[in-house]
Amino acid sequence: MKYELFAFDLDGTLLDPSSRLPPTTLDFLNILKAKAHFTLVTGRSLFSARPYIEALRIEIPVVLYHGAVIFHPSEKRVLYEARLPSPVAQKVLVVAQNFPVDIQLYRSVDDPCIYVRQISPQIKEFVKKDGLPIRVISDWGKVVDENPLKLLLIGQAAVLLELREALKGLPATVVRSERNYLEVLPPGISKGTGLVWLCEWLGIPLERVVAVGDQESDVSMFERVGLGVAMAHAPELVRRQAHLVISAIPELQELLGA
Repeated sequence: MKYELFAFDLDGTLLDPSSRLPPTTLDFLNILKAKAHFTLVTGRSLFSARPYIEALRIEIPVVLYHGAVIFHPSEKRVLYEARLPSPVAQKVLVVAQNFPVDIQLYRSVDDPCIYVRQISPQIKEFVKKDGLPIRVISDWGKVVDENPLKLLLIGQAAVLLELREALKGLPATVVRSERNYLEVLPPGISKGTGLVWLCEWLGIPLERVVAVGDQESDVSMFERVGLGVAMAHAPELVRRQAHLVISAIPELQELLGA
């Protein structure tokens, strides 16, 4: 089958542990560009993803915030946006305060800041990777009332499992994006729903789409596309949900001749 669109997660998929694009990956993407469309489907914000969008010269829309936003880089406009209802966000904050986790709030597409209660070592490590400015607030107040795009809870894996259980029943999508990250998204939102929306907008059948990722949050893409590809370092559950497992992005080159 000829695949028309390749959708890539960023962290752990296209990027190495230092958040760089390896030369071999760049070489493959340059070859891919002549054969098919490719885009990003990432949990990152616009400001965090923008350097990679520009470096890769992506001109078709990208999926950001795990599907809560679809942004057209060429036209510099938001095509789609979903928000986490304020009462739901408030409930998450109330529940989360009983757990040893750091909370990050993402207010809007045009705001580069992450909102936090305090700057912990975990927050510093996150900022080092994503390069976003921090705004410390003592009271979530107004930013929660504006219906944020998402909440990111950072903590030990075992704690996040307990917290996820405590959040069951809320009208929101709660998904692991890394071992120590738990994302709370608007209800019904996922990378998979974002990719479906994008494919409808592009007029590309889902069976002609390849989605590549390495975390639980990427499984929703695998479930919807013609070929779901997991990285070899992905958790076992993620690898089991994929159609194909690869060790490095250039291994996808054999798909281009099909």
